[in-house]
Amino acid sequence: MQPVRKIALKVEVSRILKLLADQIYQSPLALLRENTQNAFDAIRMREARPDEFAPSIEVTVSDDLITVTDNGIGMTAEEIETHFWHAGRSSKNTDAARAAGVVGTFGIGALANFGVADELSVESESAATGERTLSSARRADLSTDTESISVTPINPIGHPGTIVRAHLADDSRVTVPEARQYLGDFVEFVGVPVLFNGENISGSGHREALPSERHAWVEHRPAISIPGILQGDLEVIGMGSGELRIVLDNIKAAVGIGRPGSIVLLQDRNAIRTLRSGFGLATIGAPSTYRWGGVVDLPFFSPTAGREALDASSSQLLQQVLSALDNLVSPIAAQHPESFANDCFLRWIAATRQFELCGPLEVTPRPAGQPQPIESVVNHAGLRYYDGRDASVIQAYASEDEPLVVLSRRAPRRDCEQGYLAAKGVQEVDDRPRVTEELPLASQSYAHSALATRITRILEEDYFLGVEIRFGVISGGLPLLVDDTQAPPLIHLDPNSTSVAPLLALYRDDFGAFGPFVKDFVRSSIFQRISELVPSSTRQGAEAFLRHLRSNREWFEYELEDKADLEEILEELRAGRLTLAEATKQVADTARSVVEVSPAGTEPLSSVVGAIEGEPEDAAPEPFAPRPAIDRRNEETNALILTSDTPAALNGYACFLALSDRVQRQRGDFFLQPHTTEVVWGGRKVVFVFQHHSGRFGLYYDILCPGLVSESAGGGPGITSTILTKDRTFIPIPLEIAEAFLPEAGERKRLEVRGDILYLSDQDNPT
Repeated sequence: MQPVRKIALKVEVSRILKLLADQIYQSPLALLRENTQNAFDAIRMREARPDEFAPSIEVTVSDDLITVTDNGIGMTAEEIETHFWHAGRSSKNTDAARAAGVVGTFGIGALANFGVADELSVESESAATGERTLSSARRADLSTDTESISVTPINPIGHPGTIVRAHLADDSRVTVPEARQYLGDFVEFVGVPVLFNGENISGSGHREALPSERHAWVEHRPAISIPGILQGDLEVIGMGSGELRIVLDNIKAAVGIGRPGSIVLLQDRNAIRTLRSGFGLATIGAPSTYRWGGVVDLPFFSPTAGREALDASSSQLLQQVLSALDNLVSPIAAQHPESFANDCFLRWIAATRQFELCGPLEVTPRPAGQPQPIESVVNHAGLRYYDGRDASVIQAYASEDEPLVVLSRRAPRRDCEQGYLAAKGVQEVDDRPRVTEELPLASQSYAHSALATRITRILEEDYFLGVEIRFGVISGGLPLLVDDTQAPPLIHLDPNSTSVAPLLALYRDDFGAFGPFVKDFVRSSIFQRISELVPSSTRQGAEAFLRHLRSNREWFEYELEDKADLEEILEELRAGRLTLAEATKQVADTARSVVEVSPAGTEPLSSVVGAIEGEPEDAAPEPFAPRPAIDRRNEETNALILTSDTPAALNGYACFLALSDRVQRQRGDFFLQPHTTEVVWGGRKVVFVFQHHSGRFGLYYDILCPGLVSESAGGGPGITSTILTKDRTFIPIPLEIAEAFLPEAGERKRLEVRGDILYLSDQDNPT
């Protein structure tokens, strides 16, 4: 028997550093951002001292060398060794540093350099001790077994600060225009001069994010407070179109840390650039009534290590701030008649049921036909209102003595009109649809029975709702009528309507198409009328479904909590307690997953979806309301992209992208429930926000593309058009950016993606 022999684990540190850095930083330019941020932090920390100096940062970029110079606090030889070269250690995790307004806290700046640099040097003179030190290392020499980093005392020159020089590897060169654009996005609002190859690219004020259009009104509210979070001076700006804008200056965090912040928001922009002390963190989308976008600079923001998003705590605080601003701004806007042309403002009133604010809202009573403020119309004796379009009803009920208000067809305006009138005691015209003639069971054909059975089964299996289906003639030309006063709910279908008659014909003439068309009829027509009855739209149902989605998430987060930082991972490797593959996986698990698309993975949209039955005009009065996905789970496809040669082939989309396998496994069940869809893009990033129809939680899915998605930022709400197949979920790509996702012949596009649950209220967010 051979004796047992033990060996030590060998680690090629230079390769490990490059691999780990690549997993954390999605851009090879990350070293430019990290070194500039360290320079910025060093200046902030020196400003906290009694020193008198003119702060500045100089960045020089050539083909193979990036140099970042600052006149900040500098480092001693000991600090260079214990903080700069020690992965996972940071000198900025102190109350004093946070009060000074520093941005970085992760302690992995040097690591970012070795993602693309093959040699790095740092020369620094300490403002505290006056000593000057030169230190350098080559990636190829780095080792856990030998001392491969030089630290050399040199003569001080009397100018504190730091110079970091990164020599780029041959396969990691950057272009000067690309580097300028990249860094400019992070330092645009920094109050310290940042010179890029001699050009100042910083110093913009937050208010410069506002376009220069002339406003209709401005209201100031000094020293407003969002309890427990912040306080500041509020300025609300109203445009003649009704659009709102917000400026919140001199922000102080409730916990009293960091420098004053600022918020500048524009309506319907969606993309929010988050900053801390003026330094850029991440551009994200966050749900809000007004779909705010703009700049949010708050001292308590913390990004993820790769800067692709805010951490969970910061995201929750941002969501609370946006909700609080909605509630602060809206009552101010209600004092100005221009605001009542703003659908988002009306939607806020409807959601909060503050209909008493709607007095200036103009309506047109019949038969007079002249617009008047609703607060003056309600004083007319005999006034009634009608939520319909039947001309005969309007003619019968409208008179000079007893005028009639016909409610708007647009959801938020209609809700506000009805809420105000009802609160004032105005009666509604009782013209509810009725079943005028029921079709006896003995007179029903096999097609009637098959349609009723199929709809019942779909509602039970897909929507967890038991119903009873009957047929009959419905007044007002409606295709269906729901009676939820009984259990189970009763649904009447009009067999002669333009929506139901074709389904009965399909049963007789093309049974193969019958099933998919019935599913689409349930999705597009029936769900709109039963959404409040579906169990998952109740609080109990939504919480049960959310618990189901968390089942994988809780396991995943347990694994994350058990991970060591980068320093500890290297120690585990050295001690032989982790293999190289295990260490790599621990970091990769925190990074984005990848979807690679090529022409071979592209299929026609029609091969999966086929025909979609058109929706009747009255089926979905609110186009962006929650909808079920297009259910084709009987179809199997290996495609990653579905396309159509017809522009706007399906609800305005002609390109659909499959979720990554990882997100499909962990979050795919989310799309089984009806949801809304919002998309926002800017630079290389596209962010999807899907909101569950209960309104209690959602799912975000962000995509980092290999190149620019579009020349300009954009986005907004869209008609939910998610497609479910047997093993995949496809999400719609807006026409404006579809080209960025479609690979050319022989091309493979590498898309880095991330998705997770988004909590929309504190009560649903687990502690």
